[in-house]
Amino acid sequence: MTAVRVIVVGAGINGLCAAWALTGAGHRVTVIDAAPIPNVAGTSYDQHRLTRIPYGDQEGYTRMMADATSAWDEVWRDLGARHIAETGCLALCTSEDDWTARSARVLDRLGIGWERLAGGALARRYPMLETQDALFGLAMRQGGALFADRIMDGLVAWLAERGVELRGGCAVREIDPTGGAVVTVDGYRLAADALIVTAGAWTGRLFPALASDYVKLRQLVAYVAPPPALAEAWAAAPVMLDMGGPRGMYLAPPVQGRGFKLGVGAYNRPCPLEAEDPIRPEEGAALLAYWRTRLRSWEEIQVLSLRICYYAHEARQRFILRRFDRAWVLTGCSGHGFKFGPLMGRALAAAALGRHDAATLGAWAAGDAPDLLMSGRDG
Repeated sequence: MTAVRVIVVGAGINGLCAAWALTGAGHRVTVIDAAPIPNVAGTSYDQHRLTRIPYGDQEGYTRMMADATSAWDEVWRDLGARHIAETGCLALCTSEDDWTARSARVLDRLGIGWERLAGGALARRYPMLETQDALFGLAMRQGGALFADRIMDGLVAWLAERGVELRGGCAVREIDPTGGAVVTVDGYRLAADALIVTAGAWTGRLFPALASDYVKLRQLVAYVAPPPALAEAWAAAPVMLDMGGPRGMYLAPPVQGRGFKLGVGAYNRPCPLEAEDPIRPEEGAALLAYWRTRLRSWEEIQVLSLRICYYAHEARQRFILRRFDRAWVLTGCSGHGFKFGPLMGRALAAAALGRHDAATLGAWAAGDAPDLLMSGRDG
């Protein structure tokens, strides 16, 4: 096997997983990021990220979750630890054709089992929720919380132990796809056989042709303290999705000493590519207010901290994977992507090694060719 030299630009979950897949197959990798590696203030670095099977009417991504789970199992073997709480998942249906109802139809079509809970059964199973408006709850044993910060730390340590060059604090000025080179803001030119770019919301800086394919989205999440009387119930809760109507709410429960995180899609907003948007004091109460009709004893919940993430929002919430000569670029997916990290890492490695054409791989990443084989590392 001839070792291939690859430069990865962007050390979020997808970039680190691409480096993981390539390194494990015996190739030479350099990872570059403008921030420290890992970047504790970055979008990929947080207490947890949700993983779950339901995906609305996006059947391709629903089918790809089996491969994503298998890829995570390979990561756990390499890291020597399972950084996940397998809590199960609950999605609430509040109208006849909402996200959960569409998810249920896709699961049924694919023969993937789930449990339907309604009325008193739903209320008894989840006493910390107000569920009077729910038509039913879609409950699954699959799903849980990925411990994102531990995963990022573990991947960085694993790569460093295997001699991967990690260049944190090294901003990139431009990409030369034809020459297979990266030029830093300090004027250094680094060349390789292939380039992988996983710059997330900032991709448009390096590839202006992609800037109109997504919107940089500011997402605020809150870490909260549950009502004391319901703390035990919340500690045993599943990850939850309440995607009916415009709210797009989700939560990660306080499992294994982790925080209790609430998010609301309706609170997301676009922001300019070059701009940062600091947290304002009143935002915690504003975000929590979306949950007042869903969480029991809502008035007793206290906001402990707030965090901002910046995502590349593609209109249909799909990954964008494009080839520019010797460079492969991954962005999009609107913040849904952490659960697919190792699987996308395998795909980017396969791309850099010339195993798939751009059209085929782009369709797969967008969920339109879910059965494309993304096997484990084979050199």
